[in-house]
Amino acid sequence: MKKIIAFLFVLQISIGFSQSIEKQNIKVLYVGYSPDKPMPENIESTGVSGAMSPERFKKEYGKRWPAFKELLETYFTKVTTVDPRDYNEGISKQHDVTIFDEAPTPIKERVIHKDPKTGEFLSMEPAKYVSDDFDSAAIFIGHTSSVIGSSLGSKLDWYCLCLDRHAHHIKTEHEIFGEPFKTSITLKSRPTPEGVLKAFDGGYVAKNIQMWEINTEGYLDGNGFRVGMVARGWGFEDSPNAEIISGGVSSKQKTAVALGRHGNFFLWGFAGDPKYMTEEAKTVFANAVVYINKHKNDKLIARKYNERIATKEYIDEMIFYTTKSSYDSYVNFLKEFNANNETKRKEFAAKKNKGESLTKMEEMLLNSKPQNIPDRVGYLKKNIGRNSWASITGLDTLAIRKYLNENRDYFFSEPAGFYDLKVDEDIKSLGIANTDIKVLDKAISLLENNVETDKAYRILLRYTLESFKTAKDWRAWFNKNKDNMFFTETGGYVWLINNANANPNI
Repeated sequence: MKKIIAFLFVLQISIGFSQSIEKQNIKVLYVGYSPDKPMPENIESTGVSGAMSPERFKKEYGKRWPAFKELLETYFTKVTTVDPRDYNEGISKQHDVTIFDEAPTPIKERVIHKDPKTGEFLSMEPAKYVSDDFDSAAIFIGHTSSVIGSSLGSKLDWYCLCLDRHAHHIKTEHEIFGEPFKTSITLKSRPTPEGVLKAFDGGYVAKNIQMWEINTEGYLDGNGFRVGMVARGWGFEDSPNAEIISGGVSSKQKTAVALGRHGNFFLWGFAGDPKYMTEEAKTVFANAVVYINKHKNDKLIARKYNERIATKEYIDEMIFYTTKSSYDSYVNFLKEFNANNETKRKEFAAKKNKGESLTKMEEMLLNSKPQNIPDRVGYLKKNIGRNSWASITGLDTLAIRKYLNENRDYFFSEPAGFYDLKVDEDIKSLGIANTDIKVLDKAISLLENNVETDKAYRILLRYTLESFKTAKDWRAWFNKNKDNMFFTETGGYVWLINNANANPNI
């Protein structure tokens, strides 16, 4: 009898809680594959499946849609669902928040530019899925963040499609963890991911850290689950309207972004649909919808068009590669990797000998060769030698550290730079860092005094988006905006004005 009473009491509390949810008056649009439409072609494409195995994709096709619809209808007054093949951004304009679980049909295909004579790759224009002036609040789930956001200059870029199911380094004070829908997040100590411990900034991270479970299954469980996305954390918050909320278990360092916001876009990097979300995660996801709706008028003031631009954290990574501990860690990783692959190769070979069919991934691994383990010189060549400044330092580890530390203030990246930094000899001669607004003031003073004017113009054109012809115009612009300017590395190593009308063409 006591057990029955206790059960009824718990049931009453549960029912009371579900009835106490006050729906938010927010119109939500969910973009995902409809169970009523045929399965898309090329399901082995990551852009379609989010790296879910073809077998798992077929099994789960059409199930994400009703799961998200049910969750959203629990918290919001109006929920609309649309298949990405039927989507156009005019539908988003009729709603407050759009949730992209899949990418819509491109409105402009990718363009690759090659040298007409040599055929050498020059540059690429990513495919465009929404227009440049898309101004609706949106949530990107997993891989859609970069697929859709790349052409817009979003910082929610494709660092790694390798996010599993737990969050760490969480800003638990952030409002998505508490309002408007009340919840708490349960943190438990778990082994720190190897990607965090072995990264250049992982030396002081404990062997176990507090984590929050978001999905009850992840791709690391080995069952073909959909894979989540992390964005690059380097310089992510170097401009207004950008914030990191949480990292997550991936192969990358602790600063990789699993939950974050850039302007009117929110990254929910974790890939599981509500069937696999914990109850806490469901509530936080609903709070994220409310939160991004508050920021629907925020703009991408600093746009990141080059995903592989090197910020100054890159200097610390290069210094890390010069250490013996970095090399030893890399060797141990390759030995473990080769040993694990050899075990799998034997397993797949036995499977094939029995006449069983192998997946494409299993076939590839069966035919793969062990990774070569370089000596330390080879390791330095691989990680240091590709930098343009390596011709100055050579592979002398002490010379590398000295050069990088002495020139830290003067490094910059070309707009299309591929993980490479260069020393700006112009500002080095002035002894002023490019991150110090005094560098612009000094360059304008040189123009005003008719001293080293060529250098002054190079500095001003390199670190701003302006192209004034006279010292008077430069000074008027600077005096008007200097108190409202910020320096962005991810946005192209330029000083920008903190307002929504800033020129986005970085």
